[in-house]
Order: sequence, then structure tokens, then C-alpha cells
Amino acid sequence: MSYYPLLLYAHILLMVFWLGTDLGVFIAGLYFLRPRLSIERRRMAIELGLVIDRFPRICFVLMLPVGLQLAFLRRLLPVSAGAMAAIWIASLVWMTVVIGIMRSHGTARARALQRVERVVLAGTFIVLTTTGTMLWRASAPGWFVGKLWAFASICLFAILLEISFGPTLTTFTTIATHGSTAQLEAKLRRSMYWTYAWVLGIYAAVLVAGFLGTVKP
Repeated sequence: MSYYPLLLYAHILLMVFWLGTDLGVFIAGLYFLRPRLSIERRRMAIELGLVIDRFPRICFVLMLPVGLQLAFLRRLLPVSAGAMAAIWIASLVWMTVVIGIMRSHGTARARALQRVERVVLAGTFIVLTTTGTMLWRASAPGWFVGKLWAFASICLFAILLEISFGPTLTTFTTIATHGSTAQLEAKLRRSMYWTYAWVLGIYAAVLVAGFLGTVKP
């Protein structure tokens, strides 16, 4: 029995758990922005959001090798079996970095690993964008090329999200330490709204990739 249907089912589940759990993070962020809540409740909201965020981040990493394996089995991805194995190994290394960030959150080690992941995201963005362009010129199916570009966009949005979320936490730390002011709350909302912009960009790219893979226009 071919394992293609099982891999396809796993691909669908990854998308479901990615968006489903990420909505929980989105809602937790809305509570975090409410100045009427106590500092402790707002801190609990963001900490809960960071815990839930582990699930979409894991799905994000796994989506790439699973999707590429499906493309490889359908002969859409012109690489060797050895190259496909290398993609899986690289993805597992990436996953190790992500789990390391989760386990050491808020430490110097986590910050170092975040820099490593940012390099991985940038490299993945470049490789997928370039590969998609080459396949497009080689008359590969447009829906498959679109999926590669969509995932590349997610990598870019993830970098921008991380950059915008840093000032959000810094501002909230100031509020928690010195008290809330209208100016600090406005600064917090501005940085969080930028974070939400990149989050919505990720949602849109995931939905586009899912549409292309399902409808294959």
C-alpha cells in the first residue's frame, strides 16, 4: 500500500492544526492589549498565547518536508531521492532549533537560537522563491509553483512578525514595571498591530497554498 494517501492526510492535518491553534494565539493577543485588565491577567494572556504558539510553529516546520515529499512522489519536484532525504534532515535540524527556543524561552540561548532560525527562514525564502521561479520558467504546473511562493511568503512574514513582536514585549515590560500610561498603551497597540498584520499575511498565504493544492487551478 502506497503511503501517499497517509502523507496527504498528514498534510491536511498540519494545515488544520496550524490555523486552528494560531487563532487561539490571535485571541490571546487581543486580551493582552486590554488596558482595563490587570497586569497579571494580561501577562497570563500573553504567556498562554506563547504556549499555544508552539503548535503552529511545529506545524509550520513539518509542512515543508511533508509538502515537498508529496510533490516528489508526484514527480513535480525534480530532485533526487538523496536530495529529498537531505530536505528531511535539514527540516529536523530546524525543528530542533525551534524546540530549543521553546524550552529556553527568555534566555540568552533562546535569543541565539532565534538568530539561527531567522537565517533558516531567510535561506528557505530564497531557495523556495528561486526554485519556484525556475520551475515556472520550465512550465511546471502553476498551482505547484504558487504553493512554493506562498510558503516562501510565510517565511518572510515570520521574520517580520518576530521583528515587530520584540518591541511589543519590551513595551509591555515597561508597563508592568513602571505602570500603564496612555502613551505606553498606544505604543503597545502600534507594535502589536504590526505583528497582527504579518500574522494575517501568514493566514492568507496558508489559505492560498491550501486552495492551490486542493483545486489545482
